[in-house]
Amino acid sequence: MLENAYAQALRKVIEDGKSPKVALSALHEELLRRGRQTLLPRIARSFERIAERERARNTLTLSISGTHSVRAKKEAKEILEAMHISSEDVEVRTDDNLIGGWRLEGREHLYDTSFKKHLLELYKRATST
Repeated sequence: MLENAYAQALRKVIEDGKSPKVALSALHEELLRRGRQTLLPRIARSFERIAERERARNTLTLSISGTHSVRAKKEAKEILEAMHISSEDVEVRTDDNLIGGWRLEGREHLYDTSFKKHLLELYKRATST
């Protein structure tokens, strides 16, 4: 898993402020010097996986049902303002699995006001007795 180590190092160098073009060029030169240039495509794939994991971890997603989108956006905007997050940083998508309401998830938060959640809770309470 040498390519993962190189990809992590490349990510760290870029996060520390080095230009991606300069960092990649330096990595390429180092790989050539060590005779490991064949690792470059695998490093690229590993770097892509790391970037995707980071993006998924830092992305906020607002899932809404098609019927209550205006209300959902308004309610979610209030929560985002309380969290000091711009609504431009939120990915909005329509979720056909939601009966109504909305879900805001990401950055280690989950706000679920979906009807589905409430119906499942009601079902669990009704069947547990």
